[in-house]
Amino acid sequence: MTNNHAIVIGGSMAGLVVARILSDRFLTVTLIERDQFPEEAIPRKGTPQSRHIHVLLLQGQLILEKLFPGLRDQMIAAGAHLIDVAADMMWLNPAGWGVRFPSDISMLGFSRDLIDWKVRRRLAAINNIRFLQGSEVTGLLSNTDGTCVAGVSVRHHKQSHQGVCEEEQIHADLVMDATGRTSKAPQWLKAIGYQPPQETVINSFLGYGSRLYRLPSDFQADWKVVYLQAALPTHTRAAVLMPLEENRWILTKLASTCFHI
Repeated sequence: MTNNHAIVIGGSMAGLVVARILSDRFLTVTLIERDQFPEEAIPRKGTPQSRHIHVLLLQGQLILEKLFPGLRDQMIAAGAHLIDVAADMMWLNPAGWGVRFPSDISMLGFSRDLIDWKVRRRLAAINNIRFLQGSEVTGLLSNTDGTCVAGVSVRHHKQSHQGVCEEEQIHADLVMDATGRTSKAPQWLKAIGYQPPQETVINSFLGYGSRLYRLPSDFQADWKVVYLQAALPTHTRAAVLMPLEENRWILTKLASTCFHI
């Protein structure tokens, strides 16, 4: 195997991070995304979960800071909130309200759109990473003797002058699938003669909904986050209120219908 070209399918956070890691090991990395990436921190079709609450815990901060030095400060400068999880959080749990005290454990609060946008901009500045947007992978390519995956077939959503979508075969030394639960990798593998992996389905029986609020400019409190923890089986609902950039707050409510562990 050579390290000339790697392909990452999907521009999710997983796909963005994988592309960054592979850029240190391959001459060229192509990230293929069926959406067009927005030029600012706004939602896109491919990340419907972006409208709900997101945080970056301490270990996530350390990992991303190693891959993208200075990202944490850039996020804070753009409006992300640095939150001490012990001192800044009002936490109601089955034992009562949690004790608040200063700690060395922090998390960042922000919208998913902000971190995606910041990481995409950092990736775009890396010379050997190419974004192929508005393009959808339709299958895998195999090598001549059928012993390994050798690339992907791609359909570009932009139509040609004949009025049909253009298709292309892109060869690579490594193909990574980061399309998440919509992945068609099992069907693609089966189509080129491989046994697809066994699928395991775990239903969390968890539903959630979110809403954004803009608080009055004179609002003051000695906390940044309110967390109401569920306590199954009697209390099946939970909620989190957290600040975002642009003087916004997000409230995410969660409910479980499963009472068995």
